[in-house]
Amino acid sequence: TANGTRPGSEKALSQVTVAQALNIKFTAATGRPLSEDNLRFLAEKAFRAQHTDYNSLSLSWSQFCKEPLPERNFTFWEWFYAVMKLTREHLKGPWMDGLIMGFVRKRQAEEMLSSCASGTFLLRFSDSEPGGVTIAWVGGESSEVFMLQPFTSKDFTIRSLADRISDLPHLVNLYPDICKVTAFSKYYTPFTENQPTSNNGYVKPLLVTHIPGMGGQPGSNINSYPNTPQTMFQPQSPDTASVMSDPVSYHSVLEL
Repeated sequence: TANGTRPGSEKALSQVTVAQALNIKFTAATGRPLSEDNLRFLAEKAFRAQHTDYNSLSLSWSQFCKEPLPERNFTFWEWFYAVMKLTREHLKGPWMDGLIMGFVRKRQAEEMLSSCASGTFLLRFSDSEPGGVTIAWVGGESSEVFMLQPFTSKDFTIRSLADRISDLPHLVNLYPDICKVTAFSKYYTPFTENQPTSNNGYVKPLLVTHIPGMGGQPGSNINSYPNTPQTMFQPQSPDTASVMSDPVSYHSVLEL
């Protein structure tokens, strides 16, 4: 139907109301409000389609938190909640500084980066991994755009986003042309060559993010260190159980 809901479906709320509620919740959790572009991205995802005027539509409870997104096994609300939780717990500083674009489609990211200098990158929330953030960057002689497997909360408890960006020498400038050191250095974990032993007498190993075949030797760009070891670079799957555990009521979720 014209309002975006199915005939005979349950009561729906206007997209304006939904957008306001999501914005209030995201701002309270992360410290920075959603932009108009962010809200349009979310509307497109929730309605599973592109429209010229989302504000004239209504979103049903099923669309919001019952029906899985196309080709996914999670709902719109589960995806949004996971992104909000990840940002609140691990990305709050960079998000508040405007360093994380976040709400951008894969194809749009590719188009944005394709005309940029080699080494330019941006950060976007994964469409396929709830609570995942991926690094997209342009590199190589053919200006190919690459997407790194998404990082999740489990990865950031091992090593922060800023430290991982510091580890990767082929990441040079944050889109459009901000030196990554200028953007992220205040979030780097300080590194000293002679690390003291821990209370149990063990010396902590230095582990860094490295992408095989992308150039640069592991540890060649070290200026920070992790708190806990990681056997190899392999982002983990999101802990969907913790993300999806809260019972969802459409009106309680959107209650202002």
